[in-house]
Amino acid sequence: MAAPVTVVLVDDHLTVRAGTRALLEPEGFVVVGEAAAEQEAVDVVRTSRPDLLVLDMVLDSGPVLSAIPALLAAAPNTGILVHSMHEDAALVRGALSAGASGYLSKNTSVPELVLAARTVAAGGSYVQPPLGADNAHVPVPPQAMTSREEQVLALLADGHTNREVAAHLTLSVRTVESIRAALRNRLGLVTRADLVAHARSTGLTPGSHGSHGSHG
Repeated sequence: MAAPVTVVLVDDHLTVRAGTRALLEPEGFVVVGEAAAEQEAVDVVRTSRPDLLVLDMVLDSGPVLSAIPALLAAAPNTGILVHSMHEDAALVRGALSAGASGYLSKNTSVPELVLAARTVAAGGSYVQPPLGADNAHVPVPPQAMTSREEQVLALLADGHTNREVAAHLTLSVRTVESIRAALRNRLGLVTRADLVAHARSTGLTPGSHGSHGSHG
C-alpha cells in the first residue's frame, strides 16, 4: 500500500484550510501542518518537509511570489501547488517562474484538485487547462517536463503498462496514473502514438529510459 501524501496548507482563511483538508484527507493525503502567513509557512515547511504545499497566492501580507523561493529553499523536495482565486496571467506566470509546480483556481472541481495535488506531490507539474489555454505564452518552469515525467513518458512510449512503469520506477500505480493524466491534460498525450511521437520529439525515444532503474 502506497504511503500517504503529506501536505502543508497555507491560506490566511481558517475555513478555507479546513475545507481543503476535508477534501484531501479522504483521498489519501495527510495534512501535517498549516500556516496563515509567509514566515510561518517557511517555518512549518522546514520542520515538516511535506510532499506537497498547497499555497494561496495572496495572504494578508500580500502576494506570495517572493516567498516561493524561500519555501523551496526550506524544503527542496516539496512540490508547490498554488491554489488561488486569482486567475490573472501575470500571477500564473510569476508563480511558475518563481518555482511553483502547479497553479489551480479555487473554482475548480474536487477531482481536479485531487489530480493536481497528486501530480505535483509526485514530482510532476500541473496547470489547470483553462489557465494554461489563457496563458499559452507562459512556460511551465523550469522545463516542460520533470525528470520523473520524462521517465514515465519514455516507459509508456516503450509499451509498458501503468503497473509495469510503477514497478520499474518503484512508484505506486496511482502515482503513475496521476503523472499520465497530467501529461494528457497538459500536452494532449492520449494514445500510445501520441506518447511515442512526443517522446521522439523531445529526444526520449522508446527504450531510452529502460535502464534508469528506480532512482530519483
